[in-house]
Amino acid sequence: MKPIFFLCVFCLSAFQLWAQNEKEPLITDRPGEGTDAAFVVSPSTVQVEMGFLYQKDDAASQKLVLYPTALVRVGIIDRVELRASANIFEDGENSPTYISPLILGTKVHLTENQGWIPQASLLVNFTLADIGSEEVQTEYAQPQIKLLMNHTITEWLGLTTNLGIAWEGASYPVQSYAASFDITVNEYIGAFGEFYGFWSSMDASHLFNAGGTILLLPDFQIDLAGGVGISENAPDYYAGAGVSVRF
Repeated sequence: MKPIFFLCVFCLSAFQLWAQNEKEPLITDRPGEGTDAAFVVSPSTVQVEMGFLYQKDDAASQKLVLYPTALVRVGIIDRVELRASANIFEDGENSPTYISPLILGTKVHLTENQGWIPQASLLVNFTLADIGSEEVQTEYAQPQIKLLMNHTITEWLGLTTNLGIAWEGASYPVQSYAASFDITVNEYIGAFGEFYGFWSSMDASHLFNAGGTILLLPDFQIDLAGGVGISENAPDYYAGAGVSVRF
């Protein structure tokens, strides 16, 4: 239960930063599975993004159920946010329920979108060691670095791209990529379609995901998404839904 405890402490600490500020568009890292937005939450802002994911691989007779996925983002100063995330999940048929290791990180805004220069941010995460259910704990802290870029194509179409590398306990790193076309239907509804994948010297998997968001209130959004694997080592299909709230 340590990750849940740390998330609660993180939230309680973040609530002290609440303040009145002008409303910006609610931009989330959900519901895309491969892409994170380059947007950084404003100072004195807390953003909570939670969801459910069901994933199935018929060939391996395996399923993965995440309930919930939880990400807390806190704007500390201009251009910098702190992040904490953890999941409760089942991995496989008749699997016990696990609590994932806690992930702490930061996102730093680098550039604005001007001409050919994209809006860009750097995301750095660390999966903490010896936290979470004993069966899924990591022996050492595992770092991840991602470059996040948003490109404005038209008033209603954008392109989000990510490039990343992570060390997950193996002797070789895992690289990742993602490209998402983001469509603004109107001021309340958005849609996207993304290709993303992971590869290392030992393996590779590639997937496609699509979905949408509905802004019900200025600070409350719901989302729905689903995807399929497009390579042999990827899961067959998955689906998810979630909510995002800004304070």
